[in-house]
Amino acid sequence: MSKSVTIVGAGAIGLSTAWELSQRGFKVTVIDKSVTGRGTSWAGAGILPPANLSNSFDPIDRLRGLSHQLFPEWAAKLQTDTGIDTGLQRCGGLYLAETVGEIASMSGMAEYWQEMEIECEPLTSDEIIAHEAALEYWWQNTDNAAVWHVPDEYQLRSPNYLAALKTACEQLGVIFFENTDVTDIRCRGGRAEIQYEGTWRTTDSIVLTTGVWTGKIAASLDLKLSIVPVRGQIVLLKTSQPLIRNIINMGQRYILAREDGHTLIGSNEEEIGFELGTTDSVLKSLLDFATHLLPDLKSAEHVKSWSGLRPMTFDGFPMIGPIPGVENLYVAAGHHRSGLHLSPGTAVLIADMLSEVKSRIPIDAFQIRKPKSNHAVRPNTTT
Repeated sequence: MSKSVTIVGAGAIGLSTAWELSQRGFKVTVIDKSVTGRGTSWAGAGILPPANLSNSFDPIDRLRGLSHQLFPEWAAKLQTDTGIDTGLQRCGGLYLAETVGEIASMSGMAEYWQEMEIECEPLTSDEIIAHEAALEYWWQNTDNAAVWHVPDEYQLRSPNYLAALKTACEQLGVIFFENTDVTDIRCRGGRAEIQYEGTWRTTDSIVLTTGVWTGKIAASLDLKLSIVPVRGQIVLLKTSQPLIRNIINMGQRYILAREDGHTLIGSNEEEIGFELGTTDSVLKSLLDFATHLLPDLKSAEHVKSWSGLRPMTFDGFPMIGPIPGVENLYVAAGHHRSGLHLSPGTAVLIADMLSEVKSRIPIDAFQIRKPKSNHAVRPNTTT
């Protein structure tokens, strides 16, 4: 008989885990308080920074490397199985710096990537213009700037990826409960039970992939999981044709162009609780950033803007693994800005645990035995 798994949360982590488990023969149910794939994952730009599993040692870098390795295979299979193009594209990235501090920071990152045998090369003036002619004005009018090229950076259309995952899950018999609240969770006889639609239920395994809401759900079991919501805002513009081919990165901000001329500008970080919404001041700062680098965007059509809540842990590592003291309860949450990028690797780690097979990478750093903390620390990430 197939083992049953209930996944609470239908974002990128939940859908990826459901798909991986269902392919391994598990009977999977997914519950979400909203519409599948419409939360933080949908709001993400879909940037997949470079990673290398073979030459990485840091736990989060190994998880990135595993996910980066899996993504092309996943995207191809999803398109074959569902007919949905996820928009995965190896477009490359340019990393810009224009202050002494930014150049020093990016130089350190470049050396770190090179140690992991991730290609990252500084560009000459001619090479910058050859890669992105649209940057010529910025380059010629900025003193002491520097640019690095990273070929192995990908972009992904987040809504397409989520739609493909849901369709693939449905094809394999995954049952979805949308607009359904898990109203309570309890532990009886060492096993977790969840309440939804007015009924207490349990399965062989329950996996919480509930992002920023994970801490609130775990609190019902008197568990303190330090996951803090961090709001990010994005602006979407439209030009008649794409102005850039590479993803342009500067610190935590980026400009990403789709083939149809839609251009995403992000992002910021605000620790203001669970409040969604955009603000004029942040949107203006993002537009100022983008037009400083690409003046032609001043005439672009402003399509819309939105925000999302990223789940941040106090140490910057996601929580992936069993909840201590509860036999059948697992969590996969706290991926901050990297949920989309880390979704294939996270799904495989959870599926390996439930299948009782050896994990593909060490998972000790992601285990749930962390000290209580009232404060989260912003992780060092460029995604």
